[in-house]
Amino acid sequence: MSFHEEELLLSVKKGNAKAFATLYQQYYKPLIIFARTKVDNLQEAEDMVQEIFTSLWQRRKELSINISLRHYLFRAVHLQYAYKCRRNEVARRFLTHTYYTSPDSAVPRNLENKELGQQIRNAAKHVSAPACRKVFELLYLQELSHKEIAQGMNIQLQVVKNQVSRALKVIRTHLREVECV
Repeated sequence: MSFHEEELLLSVKKGNAKAFATLYQQYYKPLIIFARTKVDNLQEAEDMVQEIFTSLWQRRKELSINISLRHYLFRAVHLQYAYKCRRNEVARRFLTHTYYTSPDSAVPRNLENKELGQQIRNAAKHVSAPACRKVFELLYLQELSHKEIAQGMNIQLQVVKNQVSRALKVIRTHLREVECV
């Protein structure tokens, strides 16, 4: 890490908003360009980079970066993209299992989908934390976005993501048990 980066990061850790603004101005555009290579949508790229900077500011006091700041931030974009892909794949599989119906599907297929949807709703009841269950239901059953849920529940976006992750873990485990029976 260069002396300038180290000094800038130290100032950010101390809560210096001007140092953070400098860091933001220095890396925002290159990170957007890099994120655009991952997602072919400017709004999504901006959201990813914004989440990284938000997280950086929120975790500034406990940050421990031993590599160049530039490398750290670009790696964060890559990891944010990987997380986004995993989340989208889980959502896609969930929707495929619960809502899949084709025009020529027979009654047994519809019954199978209803049964699977019911199993997922039953599995959601096994999520013991009420907040996790509520976030899961809002996201997948009422089809609200992460941002809408965060705003509606007055919690951070990352908290919503964490709650969904916990709920999905419990639901997957329960569905595997049902599948084995």
